[in-house]
Amino acid sequence: MEARYYFPQVFTETDEKFQALAEENVLLRKEIQVARRAAELTANLVVKQFEETEKVLRRFQVANAQRKAVLDSATQNCIIATDKKGLITVFNTGAERLLGYSAEELIGKHTPEIFHIESELELFSIRFRSKHGYKVNGFDVLIEYAIREQSEQFEWTYVRKDGAQFPVRMTINALRETDGDVSGLLCIAMDITAKKRSEKALRESERKYKLLVKNLPNIVYKGYLDGSVDFFDDKIERITGFSKEEFLSRKKNWFDVIYEDDVEITKDKFREALKTDESYMREYRIKSKEGKLVWIEEGGQIVYGEDGEIEFITGAFLDITERKLAEEALHESEEKYRSLFTSGPNPIFVLDQETQMILDANPMAEETYGYSKEDLIGRPFNDLGPVEDVLEGLANFDYSDWPKACVIGSKVQHFQKNKKPFYVRVTACPIRYKDKEAIILATTDITEMLEKEAQLLQADKMTMLGEMSAGVAHELNQPLNAIKMGNEYLKMMVEQGNSIPEKDLLEVASQVSEQVDRASEIINRLREFGYKPDFAKEKVDVNKPIQMVAGMVKQQLGLQNIQVDIYLEENLPHIWGHSNSIEQVILNLVTNARDAIHEKKEARLDSRDDVITIRSFKENDRVAVSVSDTGAGIPEAQKNRIFEPFFTTKDVGKGMGLGLSITYGIVKDYGGEIEVYSDEGTGTTFKLTFPFAQ
Repeated sequence: MEARYYFPQVFTETDEKFQALAEENVLLRKEIQVARRAAELTANLVVKQFEETEKVLRRFQVANAQRKAVLDSATQNCIIATDKKGLITVFNTGAERLLGYSAEELIGKHTPEIFHIESELELFSIRFRSKHGYKVNGFDVLIEYAIREQSEQFEWTYVRKDGAQFPVRMTINALRETDGDVSGLLCIAMDITAKKRSEKALRESERKYKLLVKNLPNIVYKGYLDGSVDFFDDKIERITGFSKEEFLSRKKNWFDVIYEDDVEITKDKFREALKTDESYMREYRIKSKEGKLVWIEEGGQIVYGEDGEIEFITGAFLDITERKLAEEALHESEEKYRSLFTSGPNPIFVLDQETQMILDANPMAEETYGYSKEDLIGRPFNDLGPVEDVLEGLANFDYSDWPKACVIGSKVQHFQKNKKPFYVRVTACPIRYKDKEAIILATTDITEMLEKEAQLLQADKMTMLGEMSAGVAHELNQPLNAIKMGNEYLKMMVEQGNSIPEKDLLEVASQVSEQVDRASEIINRLREFGYKPDFAKEKVDVNKPIQMVAGMVKQQLGLQNIQVDIYLEENLPHIWGHSNSIEQVILNLVTNARDAIHEKKEARLDSRDDVITIRSFKENDRVAVSVSDTGAGIPEAQKNRIFEPFFTTKDVGKGMGLGLSITYGIVKDYGGEIEVYSDEGTGTTFKLTFPFAQ
């Protein structure tokens, strides 16, 4: 309500002025009131406008945060956006992870072209031109695909910052303004390296499966309870004679080919599988189209459907006919082996290849060695005697040659349980015994044979000594005559009463002593030569038996106008043997050489020099001894027979033909070789070679 003012009726000039001011004040107050109201309304409008602006900003921030969250959460996808010039405006976390760049490096500075291979962009450019009739290059290829709304995905190759390449599946979309103009493009790519790897592995797996089905001998099948069968390769015809199509068309049922005697066996195996894990292995026979029986090994798995009923049986089978035949042959062979092993006339042992422990022994081994089988099994074979030579012989074979390897050892001494020695020859061959690498070892008792051989050698020696007796007597007569002359001189001086000068007495005594030593040496040579050698071998220096023989025969042959030349190489390696037997070999060859020279003389052939030459030398890795003569030589037709027992070209009563045979046996027994070089009418050379004694 407007204020009303009442003034007195009496006005003065001052009062009029006051009245005017009062009215003016009323108007001013009204204006202030209006201004205040207007200010209040304006303030309300400003506050409301500010609140609206704040809401818009907040919504914008939320939208930006949501946009960033969406981009950043797509870590498995590479999201790249550009403006219409191609400069990158968005480069999400997934892009950073996959391409190795940071967003700061690229945004506003580069185009997506830097992630692509130039040749691949060129390929897409060619495709685009063939489809749309004009060509675009580089980044423009991506723009054109985006503008044309190519929503389909393409496989591209991305290039990382470090140069590494990987495959991606990418979509390219255009970004548009509200008016529809293109403002840029959006590329979304997914790394498909793992997918490619999986696809490659799947293709490789399928390829391998096909190769397996094609190349493996197993035949894969799918069968049903009614006996119908689906086969997956053509090998079925090779085994059964029936084609795959005959089974697929149901003209032929699997029960039709199973051999009637084996039907129940196959059914029993199937029933057992139903009670256990629904899988089975079974062996049975089928009858081929030609009526031939074929052994089959089948592995199957019973497969159930969702209703719990048997849906089908799947598996594979293999033709094992050859294996079955081999098993039968092996069983038969094992039976024969066991029969021979048990009833063999010689001791037979089975040894562990590594330890040489006895794994098995036959009854003859028990009888010969005096041990029970229980005592033998688990015992080192060396308790019975050495076998190193045959083991070394087997070691010289490559493992691949073991099936045909077999070694015969030299004569060795073994012992019975009561320590009684006897001599054996050992034969060893490798075998498999109860899934172990083993050696089957047989021993042959040769004690009696060696005794007879020794007697024969001794008889040969005695024969040679008999032949040499005249020469030996002559050699002994010389020292005896010298002793006699010395004694007669002393006797004469005593009988005449003459004093014997001390000088003469000393000389006579020295001569007597020297001649006694000489006679004693001759007798010792004969005694040593006549010794019966031991069976155990020893290391021998071949020069010593050569010198011993030369000492025995040189003077005797000299009386027959035969010259003996000796050439011995010093420091030769030793050989395994017996010095006594080597002497016998040399003497046999020298005696033959002497006879050949006499034969040449009797034939009145030209014989200016009658010489026997004995040499020793090293030849490669062996010790060699040669005996040469200038005799009649050996006729070509007789060269291959000279080492045969009792073969001789001499007159009756002049030889039994055993000398060279015995020589050959001794040389071979020592691991040696003997060679003959002869020219009829010129002479002969026998060369012996022996391995070094290790």
